[in-house]
Amino acid sequence: MASSDGFDRERFLLRAVAGIFIAQFAFYAAGLGGCFWLGLQRRLGPVCSSYAENLQQTFEAAVGTSLALLSGGGIAGARRRDPDN
Repeated sequence: MASSDGFDRERFLLRAVAGIFIAQFAFYAAGLGGCFWLGLQRRLGPVCSSYAENLQQTFEAAVGTSLALLSGGGIAGARRRDPDN
């Protein structure tokens, strides 16, 4: 819901989370490209071997944080609409 000044907090949060995911994907895509490039040159092995595990852990943390932010925004919005609670 947009407030009286026209600022829609939920929409802002959704766009911020989308921006974070897009930036995260871009960084990891660049890192994966670097790992492939170094792997083709046979310069780096052990560092890139755990890349998928690190990507999974970071993605899980980002999803958990995003859900916490969005659910917190929903709870705060519900409290503003229902003054009895």
